[in-house]
Amino acid sequence: MDARPGMGERTPQLSVVVPTRNEAGNISALDQRLSEALIGIDYEVLVVDDSNDSLTRPALRATAQRNPAWTVIERSPLHQTGLATAVVTGMAAAQGEAICVMDADLQHPPEVIPALLGEVAQGAGIAIASRYVKGGSRSGLDGTVRNLASRLCTWLAQAIFPEARRTSDPLTGFFCCRRSLVAGLEPRPYGFKILLELLVCAPEARCADVPFAFSSRLSGQSKASTRQGILFLGHLASLFMYVPGSARPLKFAFVTSSGLAVFSALFYTLTHGIAVDPLLAWPIAAGASAGCSLAFHHLFTFRDLASHGEPDGARLHYVMAAVAALGSFTLFAVLLLPGRHALLLAAAAGQGFGVLMMLGVSRPWLWSRLRSRVPLLRRFDLNTLSQELGADIAIWLPADGNFDAEQFQAANGLLPSEMLMTAARSRQPTLVVGRTSPRPQPRVNIETSSALVVPRYESPGHVSAVAVFVRRARKPFQPHHLDRALSFVAATDRWLPASGNRAGR
Repeated sequence: MDARPGMGERTPQLSVVVPTRNEAGNISALDQRLSEALIGIDYEVLVVDDSNDSLTRPALRATAQRNPAWTVIERSPLHQTGLATAVVTGMAAAQGEAICVMDADLQHPPEVIPALLGEVAQGAGIAIASRYVKGGSRSGLDGTVRNLASRLCTWLAQAIFPEARRTSDPLTGFFCCRRSLVAGLEPRPYGFKILLELLVCAPEARCADVPFAFSSRLSGQSKASTRQGILFLGHLASLFMYVPGSARPLKFAFVTSSGLAVFSALFYTLTHGIAVDPLLAWPIAAGASAGCSLAFHHLFTFRDLASHGEPDGARLHYVMAAVAALGSFTLFAVLLLPGRHALLLAAAAGQGFGVLMMLGVSRPWLWSRLRSRVPLLRRFDLNTLSQELGADIAIWLPADGNFDAEQFQAANGLLPSEMLMTAARSRQPTLVVGRTSPRPQPRVNIETSSALVVPRYESPGHVSAVAVFVRRARKPFQPHHLDRALSFVAATDRWLPASGNRAGR
């Protein structure tokens, strides 16, 4: 069921997203307290229900019929994948300028919502109801064990992710954010902790804490369990592995320690086991260590910095790594001049110096400044990207679909214009590959037509234009070409104005 009575075409000021599961005893009180707390605020309530009892859904339907601000989204058992995914579903359906997420059990008092909304109105990207600032309380947590578990999980999240340190309560389920902030995100949360997902995936959003007292449940039972604890650990691992730029200090420490271990073991073996001259052993050991470290830093630690927006970023990353290696070798050679009695100390000092240099150049503010001042990084046109991708043709199309067949003349009939127009209007990144032949046994040297269709976002959720890249060759575009094009087009500040440009190889 997904009924939205009375909504019409209005855009409310606030959308309150409430995930529910067997909360029949709380629905009436929640409706009353929301109505009283949000007087003067144009709001909607989106309830995403995963209940499996016989009482909750009838109660929700009755409330939605009585109060036109309420909308109930009933998820089938197949789609009941947890509280966090319920929140994501509610956010996707929200129409308000701001979105507030809260539980239905009234442990999150609705009376705090206006204060959260006020922080967002004053410029905060995320306003967080915190139990751990002055004026807040966690008295509603049941027992010493659960209190301790809550604090340990909070400390663990903040220890791993610097992004979580912007608030005192990164694991609260009660917060308010701008809808535009989440419009460009693709959350993949586990368990309960949707806020941590937003903090890590939107590291530049300004956060503001608002104190609140975490109350006892009005009725029903808590959904916390050992399984939720396991899901939380899985969520931490997912954010660590799959969000570029997240937990950078820990990733840097891990990769660097591994590289130093490779260097130390190989250097010691060469100088003491084989008696290789130290000045020759150092570049061999350093090269092996640097090769491993660079590969993992590029793919793991600095993935968002090394290839975010253009290939020049990757090149600059390697140049800086080379400079760091040269500096570390120079220091090693200088320290080695007095004699070989301090051989390992000199080697360690040299490698440590190189590590510090790489740590320094990895700072996001340095990359931002370089991008703004270095012309090669500041301007990146369609022709350059076409050459990088190996495309025959590259053209811009307006995202509203108001283009005609003449704008496809540059494609020279490589792909049907209807196919490209459909992909462009969908506003989704698309890889189109034609079959080499309709026959079951085509020759392998037949050329294949392929295309990439990549939207350009001026702001989260708003597509201004679509870039189309066409190739006709024996080897069509591959998924990694689409990923690269997406990264390039995301760097909108380095693009020329979209105007249907043509670029050929």
